[in-house]
Amino acid sequence: MIELNKRNKRILKALDLDARQSNMHIAKKLRVNKNVVNYNIKKLEELGLIKGYNAIVDASKLGFFFFRVYIDFYERDLNIDKELIEHLIKLPEAGEVARVVGSWDVVAGFYVRDVRAFRRLWHKVLIKFRKHIKKYNIDLVTDEVMFRRAYLLDEKKDLSEHKWVTGSGEISKVDELDLEILKMLVEDARIPIKDIALKTKMSSMAIIYRVKQLLKRGIIGGYRVNIDFDEIDHEYFRVNIELDDVSISESLMSFCQMHPNIVKVIKSVSEFDFEFDMEILDFDQFLAIIDEIKAKFPGVVRDYNYFKIVEYYKRQYLPV
Repeated sequence: MIELNKRNKRILKALDLDARQSNMHIAKKLRVNKNVVNYNIKKLEELGLIKGYNAIVDASKLGFFFFRVYIDFYERDLNIDKELIEHLIKLPEAGEVARVVGSWDVVAGFYVRDVRAFRRLWHKVLIKFRKHIKKYNIDLVTDEVMFRRAYLLDEKKDLSEHKWVTGSGEISKVDELDLEILKMLVEDARIPIKDIALKTKMSSMAIIYRVKQLLKRGIIGGYRVNIDFDEIDHEYFRVNIELDDVSISESLMSFCQMHPNIVKVIKSVSEFDFEFDMEILDFDQFLAIIDEIKAKFPGVVRDYNYFKIVEYYKRQYLPV
């Protein structure tokens, strides 16, 4: 585990809010020398705490649906499990493939242009692996609402109302240059404009204009740091809740946004009524948050299940 001092936490907070801002800008906010920020960021990268920087892209604006599949294996053949995971990773439509523990074994997400395309894709997977899959559940993700990591500075509540939202569904036209710029910013949100200009053979002013337009149209929602939460002794959990009264969903959303450890709410066409992700210290904290929800909304939570993400085998922030 990496022990973070207050300065490192403040730097991570700044990068979590806007990973593309310059080190000089961060230095001014923290009232320290730029070289101090340079050194600390480089050190956090070398230690593996910072795994990268990614642009948040709204795939729905590019004309994509995002289907998520929860998979539970039989326990009889580990080799078949690995074969299925490798098969999923190789699929070009697969945006994420993760090993989890809890109610499921694997979670996979797929970017497709239409519903029939997903059906054909998943049918081919089932032809090859259905007898090895105990059960599966398919969701169509419509929106994701992401919150800042308020726990980084030991905040008890997040009162900032800062959030990133994807899933508008309003398709926005892009050309090959836009897509090339997006790919670079998704891979490295801190890539200098001059480097993008050089690779695209465009002027820096043209790239600046393009990036501003992508932001204005909501195709890019923002830029965030990719943190290895294991390195700060945190675990990543997803919770799926069944509610007796779905009218409290907006109140539950407000609760999640204010909670320092809840980092995302997922809206989907699903058997579940409410889903959220949290980054927490241990299972005791998980139970404490569930108890807090039950106390805040008495008699509303009918049931819930959960899983912990153990490892991402594939994580692609932009459809190919």
